[in-house]
Amino acid sequence: MKIEIDGLSEKLKQIGQEHILQFWDELENREKIAFSSQIESINLDQINELYENSKKDEEIDINIISPIKYIDSQHMKNMDKYIEIGETAIKNNKVAVVSMAGGQRN
Repeated sequence: MKIEIDGLSEKLKQIGQEHILQFWDELENREKIAFSSQIESINLDQINELYENSKKDEEIDINIISPIKYIDSQHMKNMDKYIEIGETAIKNNKVAVVSMAGGQRN
């Protein structure tokens, strides 16, 4: 199976990333197949949108930020429950911040 670089090059050129193909000719065919598969699996439109959104200067209403109940590691036996709570918060456009002290021992 011969992998064509033209389609990959055009896709990457649209987002200014065509330079990642500069060593294409040095790859073996199996490496080209794997590499092109990786590139094709990336949703470049979504990545570009996320990047553009990261540059927006949005104001956050400080009054909607509230502290969460403190939970230490000894009380985190039911991780599925906390994963569900976190996923629900994300789906509802809520934001949570967790602060942990590095090197702290229980």
